[in-house]
Amino acid sequence: MGCNQHTVKPFVIPNNWKRYRAYDHGRDKPACCLWFVLDEDGRVYVYREFYAAGLNVDQIAQEIRRLSEGEIYDYSISDPAIFANIGYVDKYGGQTIAETFAHYGIQWIPGSNRRIDGWNLTHQYLYWDSHKRPLLQFFEICYNSIRTIPSLIHDQHKTEDLDSNGEDHVADTVRYFLMSLHERRSPQEKTGEEKIFYDMLRKQKQTSLNDFYFGTR
Repeated sequence: MGCNQHTVKPFVIPNNWKRYRAYDHGRDKPACCLWFVLDEDGRVYVYREFYAAGLNVDQIAQEIRRLSEGEIYDYSISDPAIFANIGYVDKYGGQTIAETFAHYGIQWIPGSNRRIDGWNLTHQYLYWDSHKRPLLQFFEICYNSIRTIPSLIHDQHKTEDLDSNGEDHVADTVRYFLMSLHERRSPQEKTGEEKIFYDMLRKQKQTSLNDFYFGTR
């Protein structure tokens, strides 16, 4: 990952861009949550990260919820391992890590664990040349993402895979998200005339529903 090509200064995210979260679980090893946004051209930006080791699931969930306040996500995807029964019951009666998160209002869907396909797709998003910007860029405040991804190496016995003994938590989180994304785009921002038109339709729809429910027609 070339820092100049793959990092950008933080900017105000347009309201029409879709937001997402992805998560790779860890306790003794770091847990990683990344916040993504997708622009109209299919370019992905990582605009926030949470990266910490030694925390319990409820502590992680509370921090992710705090960092997510006021935002709406198209979906949130995670390491599929958090849906496995891990043999204990949390204080809410949940028997999986995913259920514990759900008690804090965070609903994950399981990501794909097809590692080779995921790394191939990640390479495609990171690729750049003199005529093409990469399709994946990180805000400069995502320090652990910028630090860890360039340090990763291939597995000696399976060269298309990463060595999982490395600090691959950010990379895994990125992989889960990109595998889920496919060919999605954010909608184009409406022009002034389009906004007026859609506002009229929305108000008309609301008025019609009010008339229906309250019997004014």
